[in-house]
Amino acid sequence: MDHKAEPSGPPGHWLLGCLPEFRRDILGFLLDCAKKYGDVVRLPYGLAGLLIKGRLGTAAYLLSSPADIKHVLVTRQSNYQRIWVPAAKQAFGQGLLTSEDPLHLKQRRMMQPSFHHQRIATYAGTMVDKTEQLLKDWQDGASVDVAEEMMGLTLAIICKTLFDMDLSEEVNDLAGAVTVGQHHITLQYRSLVALFTPNFLPTPRNLRFRKSGQQLDRTIYNMIHTRRNSGEQSNDLLSMLLNARDEEGNAMSDQQVRDEAMTLFLAGHDTTANALAWTWYLLSQHTEVECRLLAELKEVLGGRTPSFSDVSKLVYTGMIFAEAMRLYPPAYILVRTALNNDRLPSGMAVAAGTDIFMCQYVAHRNPRYFPDPERFNPERFNPAAEQDRPDYAYFPFGGGSRMCIGESFARMEGILLTATIAQHFKMTLVPGQTIVPEPLVTLRPKHGMLMRLSKRG
Repeated sequence: MDHKAEPSGPPGHWLLGCLPEFRRDILGFLLDCAKKYGDVVRLPYGLAGLLIKGRLGTAAYLLSSPADIKHVLVTRQSNYQRIWVPAAKQAFGQGLLTSEDPLHLKQRRMMQPSFHHQRIATYAGTMVDKTEQLLKDWQDGASVDVAEEMMGLTLAIICKTLFDMDLSEEVNDLAGAVTVGQHHITLQYRSLVALFTPNFLPTPRNLRFRKSGQQLDRTIYNMIHTRRNSGEQSNDLLSMLLNARDEEGNAMSDQQVRDEAMTLFLAGHDTTANALAWTWYLLSQHTEVECRLLAELKEVLGGRTPSFSDVSKLVYTGMIFAEAMRLYPPAYILVRTALNNDRLPSGMAVAAGTDIFMCQYVAHRNPRYFPDPERFNPERFNPAAEQDRPDYAYFPFGGGSRMCIGESFARMEGILLTATIAQHFKMTLVPGQTIVPEPLVTLRPKHGMLMRLSKRG
């Protein structure tokens, strides 16, 4: 294989490579690396490479070029496999998020009709109804943790659309179980001790993770068994999973339905909740954007409740949501490993076994495609501006055959919830808080986000 000069990057620690920087501040570290070393950055594993990859001299590579990212995610996607720690595989099983081809392709084909445009449209009413129920509990002048409120709201929505059930009494317990899982999975990615501590050992951390997983499993398996035994048909995603058939006419096993339902359940509320929390934070800091949002809502809705037919008309609302996901992408990093030797469009030779990092948080701040990248500017997503950017300068939902199957669901939910809430309440950040992102499995506000509510007249 003809090798180009090795890309530059930080020297790293002789033993732990860049792992200490990853644990300390993964977002700041990768952002600084891209600024200092360019579109391809070498991140050495140090002696720890013996444990991580089974050999010395290994490194991961951070890609920031849209062409390189598209190559890995789309053009040569079959050559780049996802990397999952044991805890993630335990949580998601063989669902769409973690499975590989041919199972992934088979499952995606079976599930795709459930996410058809017309099917997704039927969930718009549920999204708005659940939001209006939440707003009835909000009081003028009260303070709420908007990150927590959005998590509860999107959890209620996914329970209704996925299972056709109201789990309002269990929402806090389920949200807590999800958070425990996120912390455990994230630690395995960033700590060699946690990564190589078997999940079956009864450590306090493993026991908490096991308990949270059992709680989620009980909830989902109970719904599967109840639905199978009742023989009822419902307009929810669980019925779609139970009725789905592959090309040979075979249905999914209960285990596979559990894995897919768990994936949709976890990914289907947590990501949108975080995107919405960051949207409210950014709107609270930019009154001129909020004014434009209100003007659009008045023009399109005139004070009425939004519906599915309004989603395409709420253009600026969608631009706000897209810009919030640029600055704070819920899925903030993708990791792949090369199965065979390859060469990127930038010219870098990729050896089999090489790990590739593509960090949306970093790529979305590339000043070549997003001038003044830290500024919140929804105009970046007007149609003309979007046409001027290359593919994969912006990729909050991933790409290729691994593109998030729920992208349309999430976009519609983000627009409808933003429109519904903004018509009724203004949110002002309570002073004295430090709002920083916490990169777990998804990008959350680390200490929550306390907002003061002001009811609109």
